[in-house]
Amino acid sequence: MKTIKSVPGRFVSAVRRSFRQFLALPLATVVGFVGLNALVYLADRSWSGGDAPAGFRWLGELLGDRAALGSLLTTVASSIITVTSITFSLLLLAVQQGAAALTAQVTDQFMARRTNQFYFGYFVGLSVFVLMTLVTNTGFHRPVFGTTLALLLTTSALCLIIVMIYNTIDQMRPAQIIQFIHDRVLEARDDDLRMLAATRRTARQDWPVAALIRSRESGYVVSLDLPRIEEAVKRHGRKAVEVECVIPVGTYRAVNDPLFRLRCRPGTTLDPAARERLVGETLAALSYDDGRDLQHDAAYGLHQLSTIAWTSVSTSKSNPSPGLSVIQALRDIIAHWSEDETQPLEDPTSGIVYADAAPIIATDALEAVIVVASESIQSQTLTEAVKTLAILLRHVGQPTADRLADVANRTLSSLGEHVLTRQLEAELADLAQALNARGFVTVAKAVSEASAELAASLGKLNSRSTRVPGTTS
Repeated sequence: MKTIKSVPGRFVSAVRRSFRQFLALPLATVVGFVGLNALVYLADRSWSGGDAPAGFRWLGELLGDRAALGSLLTTVASSIITVTSITFSLLLLAVQQGAAALTAQVTDQFMARRTNQFYFGYFVGLSVFVLMTLVTNTGFHRPVFGTTLALLLTTSALCLIIVMIYNTIDQMRPAQIIQFIHDRVLEARDDDLRMLAATRRTARQDWPVAALIRSRESGYVVSLDLPRIEEAVKRHGRKAVEVECVIPVGTYRAVNDPLFRLRCRPGTTLDPAARERLVGETLAALSYDDGRDLQHDAAYGLHQLSTIAWTSVSTSKSNPSPGLSVIQALRDIIAHWSEDETQPLEDPTSGIVYADAAPIIATDALEAVIVVASESIQSQTLTEAVKTLAILLRHVGQPTADRLADVANRTLSSLGEHVLTRQLEAELADLAQALNARGFVTVAKAVSEASAELAASLGKLNSRSTRVPGTTS
């Protein structure tokens, strides 16, 4: 199979991603400083030839002649560059330590924060401003206004260092990292909703599969050009064809991995030439990249939350605090998205079928936290997860409730690793009540029986593998 050559496209995507994730604001800030220097240069022309603008003679006398200005600007430039280098090195070291404590997701959220982007742009832009002002200091041109502004901006930068250090330390707290990712996940959901509103949820199962479209390159599928696919379906399929997306946006595909299914109306034969053009247009509507973007990929944010919880809760770190924060974030996300499942957005006339995978990924992430809590025997983490299941079951829509009930049923397999603490026992009883109230009687009975079986081990000396009677070591 001939592989699509997309190196230029990948390069453009990488550049766009770098600007979108970090470079745009810092470079814009630097450009702003350059523009400011140009304006100040024009203002400083009023000092040319030894003249002084009306009302500012005192400023020229205060800063001194050309030699004094040059010496002052040289000192300021070297100082600001040195301070910037040391400060940024310390900040990056703090970020590295935070990433080692949690995961590499710390670096992503640090770079994505607008305040951090502004700090980097401000210090670099100020250094450029001071250097450009120093260059304009000649025998004819005295940059009095430029030097004054450089001193004021440098003073502000030194004060800003205190704020920047505090913000960096504050951002390295697990709760802040998780809250930032949580907010970005909810924002990225808007992109999902736009795609869902332009497509259908369910494929016509009575329409046979005419072709399985496979990937011709590898990478993350970062976007779908839905209008292009829709236009291709109308032009070549004549409303007798639908394109079913096998994967959601953000999924990694290797060469020959399945991407789409082409379904045809029964009794309709798709012309080979038309099918080839339809396949080509559909593949051309995909955009691949080597990385994912949290700003437009809600599933990526859920992956980051799950990774943070797994790393911190497991015996690798044995830190329950981030895990509890992740569970609470997932509870809020699932609660927000449950309404989307009960009132699904779709276009019944669309020829594209696209499944809503994000809510399922959210409940799967919660399930993963429960699994890893059994490995580290963190009863407080399991208790919070069981509490989350009970709270959500009392108000979420039916599709979400079905998955949560299934998660509750699967959770019972890990209870044998835990001690039945008072809090865990109370939350398991509450979960059984919530399951009964939603009509999941069988699962509620299983939860009650598992809790009673675990309670039978209380007061007895058991090893980890034999805590529940009847298990084997």
